[in-house]
Amino acid sequence: MSGTLLLATTIAFRGATLIDGTGAAPLPKSLVVVSGGRIASVGTVSPKALRALPPGAEVVSVEGKWIVPGLIDAHVHAESEDDLRTMLRWGVTSVRLMAEDAAAASRLAQGSSGRADIPEVFPAAPIFTAKGGWWDQGEPPDSNLDRFPATPELARKSVREAKALGSTEIKLMLDDMAWCRSPKPALAKLPPEVAAALIAEARAQGLRAIVHAPNLDDARAAIAAGATALAHGVLDPIDEPTLRVMRSRPVFYIPTMDIFEFLADTHRFLAPLLADELVARRLPEETVRRYGSDAYDAGYRQKYPNFENVRRHLPALSENLRRLHAAGVPIALGTDMWALPGLAVSVEMDLFVRAGLSPLEAIRAATQTAARSLAIDGDRGTLQPGKRADLLLLSDDPLRDVRNVRKMERVYKKGESLAVVAR
Repeated sequence: MSGTLLLATTIAFRGATLIDGTGAAPLPKSLVVVSGGRIASVGTVSPKALRALPPGAEVVSVEGKWIVPGLIDAHVHAESEDDLRTMLRWGVTSVRLMAEDAAAASRLAQGSSGRADIPEVFPAAPIFTAKGGWWDQGEPPDSNLDRFPATPELARKSVREAKALGSTEIKLMLDDMAWCRSPKPALAKLPPEVAAALIAEARAQGLRAIVHAPNLDDARAAIAAGATALAHGVLDPIDEPTLRVMRSRPVFYIPTMDIFEFLADTHRFLAPLLADELVARRLPEETVRRYGSDAYDAGYRQKYPNFENVRRHLPALSENLRRLHAAGVPIALGTDMWALPGLAVSVEMDLFVRAGLSPLEAIRAATQTAARSLAIDGDRGTLQPGKRADLLLLSDDPLRDVRNVRKMERVYKKGESLAVVAR
């Protein structure tokens, strides 16, 4: 296969096992037809189906391979466009990007759809917090609005300004960070009335509101105010009344299990990854050395010294994921993993499976449900006719081991094939 544009042609992938992202059973010996950057048809290989292909269609034999939708990470930060490019190389074709500056994020989002080198970006912007709170620790302000509103009136004004700048979703930091930073002083936190005003005004303006609230009381308050998604897992067992509200509205749950595992024991989290030959081969050598060093682990123990508390809450985080999923709360996959852009999606999938989900359910969380959380599921997240042709060609079975999503031979965004991925 060449790395040429397929937007003006038809290509038929013949013979792979298809996992379409809906949660349906895999389809062996599939025929997936892509035309104009979209899925034209999905079915089983047969003489009749092959005869029905348009003249000039390119038929690509992919027997013994697997096709899955492009991955969607519903919680990322990017320090540079290099981070975004890395995400795409690991098969992440769309992202929810948490961003401080609403106007800049809107410009990036508008340009990302037509670019072949980065995922399509869907911003949650700006990031609202208290002055001196989490995400006011050296992070920049928004030059066009106040992302540290001190009163409900100012909060509502900032949300209206964010919408005028192009935002479709805002993010709130509702956390003093003591759960991971103690005995360092707790950080300032948005007053409850200001947080409620931000969420209520967002909903009144037709915007989504995603809330960073890992403590149960804060999560309950955010849900009661109308939050559309929780950006992180909740550290303590979620009570049944809260679960019922999350299921009925619904409120998307993005557990970011990898972050908690990373902060509980950075060395233990990274060591098996760095021992994976495929991962080590694709990460820069300097990164592998740095992440494997004692100094790297010690740095995080100093920055987030309450690691024993995080470790104690890991069972509750896994149990919340199991319970909410079993109850029908939509679980969207997001990583928030600055250290492993793109790669972290496969790590998070593996943590979902360890918590009790099946590989098929973990893939659905990273495709269809993540797309739903961004209100883009009508266009992508599953491999169905009419949807965008964002897909991955894998060399090994992700239902046998979900980490096999790393074994990609090709990444397609809007039907455009990237260069062969190094394996």
